[in-house]
Order: sequence, then structure tokens, then C-alpha cells
Amino acid sequence: MIRFFIPLLLLTLFLTSCGRREQEAFVDKHPLPEDVEIAQCPPGKYGGRYLSSTIGDPKTFNPVMAEESSSTEVLGYVFGGLTRYNSKTQSPEPGLAKSWEVSPDNKTWTFHLRRGLQWSDGTPLTADDVVFTFNDIIYNPKIVNRNRDFLSVDGKYFKVEKVDALTVRITTPEIYAPFLIFIGTEILPRHKLQKAVAEGTFESAWGINTDPRDIVGNGPYVIKSFIPGQRTVLSRNPYYWRADSKRQRLPYIDEVVLNVVPDQNALLLRFLAGESYDLGVRPEDVATLRKDETKGKFSLYDRGPSTASNFMWFNMNPGKSPKTGKPYVDPVKLEWFKNQKFRQAIAHSINKEGIINSIMLGLASPLWGPETESDKWFNPQVRQYPYDLEKSRQLLREAGFKWDSAGKLTDAKGHPVTWTFNTNQGNNQREQVANILVEDFKKLGMEVTLRMVDFNALVNKITDTYDYDAIMLGLGGGAPDPAAGMSVFMSSGRMHQWYPRQPKPATPWEARIDELMQKQLKTLNESERRKYFDEVQMIMSEQVPYIYLVTPQSFVAVSHKIKNLDIPKQGSVLWNFDELYLQ
Repeated sequence: MIRFFIPLLLLTLFLTSCGRREQEAFVDKHPLPEDVEIAQCPPGKYGGRYLSSTIGDPKTFNPVMAEESSSTEVLGYVFGGLTRYNSKTQSPEPGLAKSWEVSPDNKTWTFHLRRGLQWSDGTPLTADDVVFTFNDIIYNPKIVNRNRDFLSVDGKYFKVEKVDALTVRITTPEIYAPFLIFIGTEILPRHKLQKAVAEGTFESAWGINTDPRDIVGNGPYVIKSFIPGQRTVLSRNPYYWRADSKRQRLPYIDEVVLNVVPDQNALLLRFLAGESYDLGVRPEDVATLRKDETKGKFSLYDRGPSTASNFMWFNMNPGKSPKTGKPYVDPVKLEWFKNQKFRQAIAHSINKEGIINSIMLGLASPLWGPETESDKWFNPQVRQYPYDLEKSRQLLREAGFKWDSAGKLTDAKGHPVTWTFNTNQGNNQREQVANILVEDFKKLGMEVTLRMVDFNALVNKITDTYDYDAIMLGLGGGAPDPAAGMSVFMSSGRMHQWYPRQPKPATPWEARIDELMQKQLKTLNESERRKYFDEVQMIMSEQVPYIYLVTPQSFVAVSHKIKNLDIPKQGSVLWNFDELYLQ
């Protein structure tokens, strides 16, 4: 141990001195924008590398095409929009736009961009970039993207016009209640992406093989390097538009290093070793971290029930693969999966309390619908499915299923009920839950095969190939507004996972959800919005296209090295990352 300790100590001293030189050497070479935003944070210190861990590689560096957390986690540092969301106040505030006005009818919004904005390559950022992002990319019918789902009303797009170089007018077809939240979508550089749009290659532009120097952003960081399977490194954007009260340009931290650690046990070990500065904490690790917290190296925060939803679903896509001409789903299985009583039987077969006590150590609660109890839009009246195998069997009989002499479940035509259940590998907790679920399903006489799949490969199954029977995954808590779920709840949505991008609603209940989701957008009366969204949640719980599981208590641990933390009740703990600095 001594033999290794001395070199390690020397290395630590070397890195510390390098960090000091780096801090002393930082010089802001560019003038601040004329309309620089002055942050309200206490002034910090420059320098250092922020170490974090992620469970998988980004799938793309194109923010419009990013749909999975491994990509959006990186891109959140690199791009911003007209507005930005303040997780502490839970309200939108100025971003690239310093101010705006709205007409008396609440449909026409005029945004004033900050003077002196520049892209990370020094090119001026103007109204042309805003118009290009909306009209040429988001609303381009040849570019499939989920942004359209929550930037339209009844399928009608917003009218986005340039007034002058620093002014943009946006007109909505109807009143759009959460306008200021969702108009904050990422603005992209026209001078870098116009050619890809014109050539029809935008969807593949800025893939993970792109030279990072070609990816131009407007956020606090730029992509410095990417090594697949190892790490993504971000460096400070020299033209960022925010500064502190001393007019020191933000961010303070020189680099952000996102290391790929595909196993949650390894995530914990890296955090305890100081090789990662933040950690989303599993229930089984709470006791360990509470004990180690006394050493004074980090703090553990209990944030109450998570806003993320966890669920499983069956593939109800009736389409055919354009490559093979074969159905995405075996027609026999498709009939099972489309049967409401079959899905309800599955819901009743899940022992949620058992999962909470055995895997979550009591630090979780059952989830029955789209929203968790910590969300202000939560409807407590949704239908619940307590663990009841006899109720499951009754529902299966009503749906025409029966059991053979060996106790194996068959459908009305004698087909044995067998299907494959997928979830992502590397998430130990999810793997444990999946194993329990498979055992629960087998108690009903089903033959279920569990497959652990690489996260990005699993996302590809969900969004592109549709090559699966059933999947267990989750959705992270987004902006606290029903419109955040437009792409999920709308039948035409790309994230309508059980059957995405439907040309028209496949069922009456999906058509009703479409209607309700559009109605809730068009009123500024919150009680009316709540009434519409309450019904959406009721339908989702009755029809169970998602079979909801449990909501863990949300714990996070953060190193004491991190200063200017301002932890909100919901959303990312690091929502104000550009204001953080390292001690």
C-alpha cells in the first residue's frame, strides 16, 4: 500500500498545482455582450474540472434528435433557448431573449434578443437563427422530431417571423398556456446547419462521430472531446452570455468530465472515492451514504418522492418493418397486448409492496398513473391495481384465456402465452425489479424471457426498429406542466411508446386523450387545465397502455467541493451549473 500511496500523493499534488496554474491562467479574452445577463449568485472562483458519471454514451450531439438522457444530459450544457427554466422558482425567465411582450389576446409574442450574442465560434447569434430553428428544422415535415408535439396546437404550428436582426415575433394559432416554458427549446446555428437541412441530411447531422470543433453552441460549455465507452469532456464557451455581479463571465468551472460508468455499484464507488461529484442515490445505498456523510466530504439530500415515472408496456404497433415486410409484433401476441383486460391482469399481478420492501427498502411508494404525488398535477383518483392474482386470473378468463392441464396459460385459440421482456443493463435496481416481475408473471402460467439490453440499443428498439414484445423503462421528470407529456400522450407523438406516430388515433380512448391534451393547452384557467389533465390520467390508468410500477424516494449526494448549490424541490440538482464553482 505504501508503494502505491507515494506516487498517488505526488499525482494529487501535481494535479492540484496544475489546477492552480489553470485557475490563475484563465483570462476572459472577449468582451461581454452589451446585454449580458448578471446572475444573482455570490461571485465564485475560476478553475477546475467537474467530475460526473453517466450510465451510457450519448447517442447524438444533435439536440433536436436527442430523446434519451445519455444525450440530453450532455447537450443541456451546450445549448439554450429564448427562455430558460428556473427550477428553484419553477418558472421561465429570460434566456437568449432579454425581454418579451404579449398581445392582449395572448397569442402574439414579441421577443427581444440580447445585443452582442455570439455562438461559441464567435459568429453573431441573431433572429435568423431563431427563425431557422423553428421554420426550417422543427416545423420541417421532412425532419421527424418530438419538439413539434409540444410546439403546436391541434396540429397547427406557431408562426415565427423575423422583425429585425434582434427581434422575433411568434404567433400561436390558439392560446397556448405553457408557451414561455416550451418556447425555450434549443436554438441552433443557421450558419452551421443550413447546408444539412437543404441536403436532407439534418437528422444524421452532428452524430457522435462529428468532430467536436464543428458543433457550435450557445450554452455555458462546448464539446471538447468524446471517446466512446469512456467519456465526454466539455470546456468553457468563451462567448457565453451570463456573468456574475463582478462582471466575471460564467461559467467558473473550466471543464466538465462525464465518465461512462455502466454499472450503478461502480457509480457509488466512484463517488465515495471522490471520482464523481454528484450521485443519484439508490434506496439500498442510503444507509451507507448516511454513515459516510459524517466524514464531511459530501451531503446527502432527501428530496421526497421522485417526479420520474417507472413503468412497463407492451408493443401495440400494428405496422410492418420496411426492411423485412414482416409485422413488428407477432399478430398472435399483438391481439393479447391490445386487450385491455390482459393489460389489467398484468397490472394486478405485480406485487408493488413487495418490490418497495425488498428492493427499495421501504423508500418508495406505489405508482398508479402518469404523475407522482410530488407533482402538482397529480390526480389521486386514478384507478389502482393492488396485488391480486385471483383478480388477474378472473380478468384473463374474461378476455378468453385459459389454462391447460400443466397450468400453462393459453389464449382462446390454444396459443401458449409466451413473450420477451426487455430492460436496460447496468441499472442494478431495474434488473432486480425485472426479475421479480418475471416471477410474478410466471405465477399466471405465462412463459416470460427476460433480456438485458444496452441502453442505447434499447432506445433504438423503442424509437426506430420496434423490435420487441415488452419493455420496462421510465421517463424523467420534465418541466412541471402537462404539455411536457405531449409527445407521450398524443397518438401522433414520437414518444407514444406503445404505438408511436399514429396516422390517426388507433382507439377511441387515444382519440379522447388527443382531444383533452389539446384542450388543456388552450386555456389560461388552471382549474380547467387540471380538469382536462385529470381525465387524461384517469384514462391512462383505466386503459393501462403503461403499467406503472413504483416511485422511489429521491435522494442525491453532492460533494462539498461544489459551491453555489441551490437545490430545488424538483428538477436537476445542478440546474444552475453555470453558477457553480469548485473549492
